Amino acid sequence: MRLKKIYYNVLFLVSLLCVFSCTEPFSLVTKSFEDVIIVEATITDELKHQQIKVSRTFLLESDKQVFEKNAIVKIETNTNEVYNFSETQDGLYTSDIAFKAIEGLSYKLSISTSDGSSYSSNEEFLPPKAEIKNLYGELVNLNGKIGIQVLVDSNENLGDANFFRYEYEETYKIVVPFYNEYNALITNVIGSGKDIEYDIEFELKAQQGKICYSNNYSTEILLANVDGINENALTQVPIRFIPANDPVIRERYSILVKQYVQSAEAYNFYDILKELSADESLLVDNQPGFIQGNMFSLQSSSEKVIGFFNVSTVSTKRIFFDYSNFEIGLPTYIFDCDLTVLDYNIDEEPTNEKLLLYESLLFNGYKYVSHVESDNPDLKPTYTIVQSGCGDCTTFSSNIKPAFWED
Repeated sequence: MRLKKIYYNVLFLVSLLCVFSCTEPFSLVTKSFEDVIIVEATITDELKHQQIKVSRTFLLESDKQVFEKNAIVKIETNTNEVYNFSETQDGLYTSDIAFKAIEGLSYKLSISTSDGSSYSSNEEFLPPKAEIKNLYGELVNLNGKIGIQVLVDSNENLGDANFFRYEYEETYKIVVPFYNEYNALITNVIGSGKDIEYDIEFELKAQQGKICYSNNYSTEILLANVDGINENALTQVPIRFIPANDPVIRERYSILVKQYVQSAEAYNFYDILKELSADESLLVDNQPGFIQGNMFSLQSSSEKVIGFFNVSTVSTKRIFFDYSNFEIGLPTYIFDCDLTVLDYNIDEEPTNEKLLLYESLLFNGYKYVSHVESDNPDLKPTYTIVQSGCGDCTTFSSNIKPAFWED
C-alpha cells in the first residue's frame, strides 16, 4: 500500500525534510508561501511523559524554525481517557502525567491553536511488540571504505510486527592529547605591541578538561520491514556505518538504538519521505511532493496539515566498543594538533614571541601545555601551547560523565 503523493509547492517538501529527516538546508528562494502547521508526534508503550512537537512552515531562505506556541494539545482514547499536554519549550508539548500506550485502545491527537484553528488525527492503535535481540558491530568494506557497521537483529517469531523504524543516540569519549591541570594566566600587563611586558602565573583549573563526552543523534530515516522474509525475523539491519578513521571510536564509543514497530500507514509515510529526501532531482523538476499524513483540519478539508501521529511499541538496546575491538588502527584525534613552542626571551623581527605568547593565551584561546626553565637566571622559560580543542575538551564538549557510561 502506498500513500498518495500530491504534488504541491516546494515549500512543503523542504519543510518535511528539515523537520523529519534533518537534511541540510537548500539554497532556494520562496516563490509563494502558505502557512501550514507541522506535527511531530510519536507516543509509545514506554511509561513516561510523552512529547509532541508543533511548528509551522517557514520561508526557504530562512534557517529559523517557527514554533506553534500556546496551543491546546491533548490525546483521547476510545475509553474516554484524556491526556493533556503543556508547552515546556517553544513548540514542544509534554504530557502532564506519565502514561504509556496500551494494546487494544485507540488514541487520537487533538490540537487547538491560539488563532482558533483545530486539528485532529485518525484513531491509531498500538502495534505488536518486537524486541531487539542483538545489537553489534562488524568490520566491513562498504563501497570500498573500511569501517564498523552497527547492525540489529530482532527477536524471532515477530507475528504481526511487520514495519519498523529506527533511531539512535551515540555517545563517545574524548581524551585530549595535550593537557595540563593548570592554566597559564597573563598578569601585570604593561605597555602594548613590541613594548609589552607581563608576568605569567599558574592557576589550578576549576574543572578538568582532559576527558569529555559528546553526543550525536540520528538524522536519516531508518526503516525496515519483513515483507518477503520467510523466517519472520529481521537480521543484520544496518543502523550506522562508522569509518575506521572516525575519531568517535578512538577512545570509547556507545550507541543506543531504538526500534519502533509502526503501522503500515506510518511506515509508508516515512518511506515516501525518505525517497523524496534522497531524490535531488525532485527539487529541480518543479514537481516536489506534499505527503498526506493522518492529521487533518476540523475547519476545512482542503487545508493541508504536515505530519503523522504515530503510536508505536519500542525496544531499546545499548552497546560499547572502540577501535581496539576490531582489526583497525588508532583513529586520528578530532582536530589536527600543532604544538607551538614560544621562547619568551626572543624579540626579533619578523616574529615577536613575547607578543605572540600574550595574544595566544589571552585572546586566541590557546591552552598552556608546559614550560621549560632556563639554567640562566636572566632568561625566562620557554612555553609550549596548543589550540584550545587539543588542550581542553570543555571548549567544545561536556566533561560530565553520563550515568550509563561503562569504561
